[in-house]
Amino acid sequence: MEAVFEALGLNGWTFLLQAVNVLVVLGGLYLLLWKPLGNAMASREEKIEGNFREAASVRKEADEILASYREQLNRAQEESNAILQRAAEVAETTRTEASVQAREEAARVLEQARQEIEKEKKLAIAAIHNQAADVVVMVTNKVLARTLDPEDQEYLLQEALAEVERLQ
Repeated sequence: MEAVFEALGLNGWTFLLQAVNVLVVLGGLYLLLWKPLGNAMASREEKIEGNFREAASVRKEADEILASYREQLNRAQEESNAILQRAAEVAETTRTEASVQAREEAARVLEQARQEIEKEKKLAIAAIHNQAADVVVMVTNKVLARTLDPEDQEYLLQEALAEVERLQ
């Protein structure tokens, strides 16, 4: 091996001291840089893992809250559907009742109108009878006021009938 050192132009003691120097520098770098760097990396890794665990916990909690909100939303939708159904039923009942009341009111008004027409008809007939009686009395007075020949009697009779027809 000395032949190799001589061929390369190296001294054995120098090589040995340089090898020890390299080992001392590497040991110092390990203690000063690598170990604190490793500790910092391990600490960082633990922190990241903690953040992941916390994020998973928060996510689980958020999923539970979301499920709760969805359940509340479903209940609210069911309640709103029930309210709308009840409102539709009430509206239908109210509409039916209003229709029945309107029919009853129309029947009552129609009956009142019929009664009123019947009353007016009776009054009109009574008035016609009264006027006919007045015409008969008037004709009778005219007949009694003078003596009538058959032509006058026929004329007065035709006049009385025309007056009665006019009054009807």
